[in-house]
Amino acid sequence: MTHPSDARAHPDRAREFFESVRGILTMDQVLLAAKIGVASGVAWFVAVAAYPHVRPYFAPIAVLLIVQPTVYDSISRALQRVAGVVLGAAAAVAAGHFLSPSSWSVGLLIFVCLLLGWGTRLGPFGSIQVPVSALLIFVVGRVTPGYGGERVVETLIGSGVAVIAVLLSPSAPKSEAVIVGALIPLHRCSEILRAIGMAIAMPWTREQAERWRGEALGLVDEITAAKLAHQGHQLNARWNTRASQQRLAIERAETAIAAGELCANRTRSIARALADGAGNAHPMPALSAVLASTASAIDAFVLWVASADMVADRQRLAEAIREADEALGRTLARVEARWGNDAAQWLTFDMVLALSQRILAEVGRPLDLSDGEPTRVS
Repeated sequence: MTHPSDARAHPDRAREFFESVRGILTMDQVLLAAKIGVASGVAWFVAVAAYPHVRPYFAPIAVLLIVQPTVYDSISRALQRVAGVVLGAAAAVAAGHFLSPSSWSVGLLIFVCLLLGWGTRLGPFGSIQVPVSALLIFVVGRVTPGYGGERVVETLIGSGVAVIAVLLSPSAPKSEAVIVGALIPLHRCSEILRAIGMAIAMPWTREQAERWRGEALGLVDEITAAKLAHQGHQLNARWNTRASQQRLAIERAETAIAAGELCANRTRSIARALADGAGNAHPMPALSAVLASTASAIDAFVLWVASADMVADRQRLAEAIREADEALGRTLARVEARWGNDAAQWLTFDMVLALSQRILAEVGRPLDLSDGEPTRVS
């Protein structure tokens, strides 16, 4: 006999199980799996109608390999798979006229097909389909008449069903992912400038300066990655009927990437100037304040981009630019009174100030003069 407490425990255990699954799987993954499952069944049904006396497993396999979270990636994979299978089938038929399956003929066929896939620039997914299809048709096709044609037709059916599935039910685009990826270079610029500013307020060394230069050089990779990801988002939005909201995010991301590239160039130059002038390293509290305020202005610009030009964030950006300009003006007045026209003292200092000013000009670009954009210190 079941104890009442055990009966009450079953719903709790079930709830715990589903909560644990919810933590492992996302709703997007569940919907994608459902889409692939339904499309695979449809592909099998269509392929059986075309070849009633065979088991068309290549059709659902094509769906499984092609359907991706984004429309563009799915269509790209479909085209690559079809091209790879057709090229592989042609290569297998050609090889079958002159060669029989053996260790050396299989190796030669795969070698030629890999070069064929790479030479036609099919991409990683399509290139591997050429030797795979060629090998299967070359070996299995000898004992199974019509195997090559069936594989091509089933691939065409599966690819067609997959493309129709993703076009009819495109995944909802995530605008946040578009913006976040574009803001990474700007965020890294802010981190580097803030770290440099904190360090030069105290005695610093050439080793520190070289480390800053190395970190700043890494911004090149950050910008490249952001641009590649942005191009992918643009292509996805072009094919996705549900991407109208994402297109607005893409426009903001373009603004962020353009500003990020310019700020990254200035940040690299600042790090290089400090590394070159490290032989005369000494505490620079005034310059430290300028770099800290410049980093704060970049942070305010990041918030402005992420918020889709909310009034409060626009005002915050204007305030950050104003404070940075004031810090820059105070620093200029202070060092002019201290150093006068001493070129040796000004060399590194003046370069860093000029580069900081250019960063402020870039992140302050969205501010219209009529909204009270602060006047730049010249």
